[in-house]
Amino acid sequence: MLQTFSLTKNTLLVSSESNIKNSSVVYVYGDEREYIESFEHKSDFKIDNILTFDDQVAYDTMIDQNDEKSLLVSFLFPEIHEGGHLDNLTTSVVFLVFKNKLIIFTKQKLKFIPELLSNMVLHDVDNFMQEVLLKILQKDFHVMLDDLRGVKEKIDDLDSEISTSGSLRPTFGDLLTLQKYMIALSTTYGANHKALDFIKKNFTTIDDIDFSTKKIIDELYDTSDTMDRIILGYSQYLDNLADMINNMISYQLNMIMKTLTEISIVLTIPAIIFGFWGINVHVPFEKSSYGVLVVLIISATLSLVCWLLMRRKTYL
Repeated sequence: MLQTFSLTKNTLLVSSESNIKNSSVVYVYGDEREYIESFEHKSDFKIDNILTFDDQVAYDTMIDQNDEKSLLVSFLFPEIHEGGHLDNLTTSVVFLVFKNKLIIFTKQKLKFIPELLSNMVLHDVDNFMQEVLLKILQKDFHVMLDDLRGVKEKIDDLDSEISTSGSLRPTFGDLLTLQKYMIALSTTYGANHKALDFIKKNFTTIDDIDFSTKKIIDELYDTSDTMDRIILGYSQYLDNLADMINNMISYQLNMIMKTLTEISIVLTIPAIIFGFWGINVHVPFEKSSYGVLVVLIISATLSLVCWLLMRRKTYL
């Protein structure tokens, strides 16, 4: 699918898809093989491969036959959702930045991109491609930061669950999900930082770049550093939480084994006594009508004494 946007004065407006050549910004998503292949020959990178594998960022400077410079740059957008697998927790967003045109590629539609592009007011019309790219990246970073804050709430919920109910089986599923989120987010942040370095290197060399554009780049770095610090703290906390859960399970298992061992020891005494009175020789109380009761009392008494001795020795 294609969505096109035209620059009118200083505002991006939605235009008809048939007006691709005259559009300032084109958003391509889904299976647009023909349109994608038409641009792949301009770079050593295969756009379709970048979109398919979505596990790395790509950036390149391209020079066409007219000596005009264009850029290819991609970054990763994390998609945090329940039940996600590691192979679909991120989506690649690829940009082709030409002199007066910006083309955006994604494998599946990201709703925030067309919403952001519609009626976008620009400050630097002469370099609108850079400003649009940076604003999309800025929005992406804000979404990632919100997702990270959502992870904090999930961590708090998991902490409360452990405190109130102990390390139950559902806790493992929640912890595993959070750790997958951390892997996806940390991988995304590290890759996007490289793409951001490439953007800064190429965009800040433009002499007449607008001050607001430089400000967006600085803000992106600040946001990236903030997310790096937050995710490092969250990851360390989850690792400690996993260790604590394992220790709790080990302790519970030890207590269960201890209880079973104590029961076995206490029940061994009646078994020995009943076995003794069951041998085929003369034994005390064999002719007494209360013999069975006496044997039971002896067994119960010795078992109680054994239990009290173990309790005194702090085995219980």
